[in-house]
Amino acid sequence: MRRFKLALLYLVVLFFASSLSFAQFSYQATILKVSDGDTVWVLMDGRRVKLRLLGIDTPEKFKSKKLARDAQECGVSQGYIKNLGQEATHYAKSLLHKGQKVGVVVYGTGHYGRTLALIYLPDGTCYNERIVRDGYSCVYKYRGQKSKELPQDEWVKLNQLLEEARKNHVGLWGKYYNVMECLCR
Repeated sequence: MRRFKLALLYLVVLFFASSLSFAQFSYQATILKVSDGDTVWVLMDGRRVKLRLLGIDTPEKFKSKKLARDAQECGVSQGYIKNLGQEATHYAKSLLHKGQKVGVVVYGTGHYGRTLALIYLPDGTCYNERIVRDGYSCVYKYRGQKSKELPQDEWVKLNQLLEEARKNHVGLWGKYYNVMECLCR
């Protein structure tokens, strides 16, 4: 009987833990700073919060191991990748302005302590989807898979938008097709 109770308790905890992996909380926030295309600082619930925008991965603009790895794998200089990162940041700043009110849906905390989120523009458009659709971001993959926090339907939608941007040569796909192909694989 004791084993049965322990097994039942284990199943209940497992059920709730798996349902919490997609837990989401919605907030109103104010844009404080756009760091790059996939990282934004906001004022949320009276606190400064660094958001890692879920499901997207823009080219790097800061010196990092990822920048060096991306440049080497794609056969270009780090400066070349940084240029793409600057363009993605410029695009992000065209949509996200200091003082702007946005909707934020939080899905948890990432590896580096950043809050993982989707941002919704005042017109209701999902920024994360828009930057992929307009060709300035890849879909984020961890070891070739979607991040565990991102809901499956959002993963599918982002990949459809990426394919359309690639096919139509929009945004960075227009001038930097081969490098974007490398970065987004």
